[in-house]
Amino acid sequence: MTVFLLLIFLACLWKIRFAKPLLGGINANYLAVDRTDSIKGIFILLVFLSHIKNYLDSFAQYSSDPLNSIYNVFQNHLGQGVVVMFLFYSGYGVMESIKKKGAAYIRAFPKNRLAKTLFNFDLAVLLFVILNLCLGTLKDYSVPHVLLSFTGWESVGNSNWYIFAVLIMYLITYVSFRIFKNRYSHAAALITLLTAVYIAVLALFKDAWWFDTVILYPLGIWCSLGKQKIERFLWKRPVNYYLVFVLCAGLFIVSHLLRSNILCYELSQVSLCAVIVIVTMKVDICNKLLSFFGRHLFEIYILMRIPMMVLLHYGITNTYLFVLISFTVTVPLAVLFKMALGFLDSKLFFRQKVHD
Repeated sequence: MTVFLLLIFLACLWKIRFAKPLLGGINANYLAVDRTDSIKGIFILLVFLSHIKNYLDSFAQYSSDPLNSIYNVFQNHLGQGVVVMFLFYSGYGVMESIKKKGAAYIRAFPKNRLAKTLFNFDLAVLLFVILNLCLGTLKDYSVPHVLLSFTGWESVGNSNWYIFAVLIMYLITYVSFRIFKNRYSHAAALITLLTAVYIAVLALFKDAWWFDTVILYPLGIWCSLGKQKIERFLWKRPVNYYLVFVLCAGLFIVSHLLRSNILCYELSQVSLCAVIVIVTMKVDICNKLLSFFGRHLFEIYILMRIPMMVLLHYGITNTYLFVLISFTVTVPLAVLFKMALGFLDSKLFFRQKVHD
């Protein structure tokens, strides 16, 4: 696994650029779509390795390989931090779209965001139901369990908590902006409050990973609203930038050391996201390879477990074979699935034309 982690690191170095001059320069495009796609590409590859670790961790062949130990340490420290940028960029992107497209975008939100995401997710869940039927494992799930898996509340082997969280965040966003309309800060405050309620409720029913990073979604919305002020302060003088970086990095280190406390863990995720965003203001990580994975994030995320389930079913647990076969199957499967979704979405959903 460490070998594949190293390959991801090398992919980050391809076409990497630093702000000029390094001390005072800024990468002003750090939140451009191609840049955020590349960052998301890094993390979806890390999610891929994380899921493989979850499947193979209990096997002696995996634990006895010394090359896996470095990756294990890395992943144990990263934890749920592997998804923080997805949620942050999602909140930021939604708010940017609202600012540009206005009320018409909000009116179309239930169909073009919420229903579309659920529809795409349900098609993927259907594939997992069929796979379980073929593998003879569908009988392990009750009918209510299978039905609930189409909402994201349960799973039939697929990843589900992240999609469930995104669906609820979209619903919260729609309700908040329908109430406060163009009073953006009021809507953002309500989104933050309702996200806190979501965290409190999910803490009663689900494991911590269901809710311990969702606060990054409203943080992305606040970042969009305060972007100009934040940039004005950070970019005014180099000392401002480096002081905030040191403070955020220090906060991450301290909160990470105290991560057994749920509040400290939440704080560590927020500060980790802040550190990454601040770093991308200086370091421009953008290339076609990472951007490809970022653009196919949903498809890779939701389908990667299909080859993993098949390999495990047939007893293939060699780490290198498991990774290579899973990756080789997942990528074309994701591309084909994205093409199919594009065709179906164009028939069922539409992007409403609005004026800025």
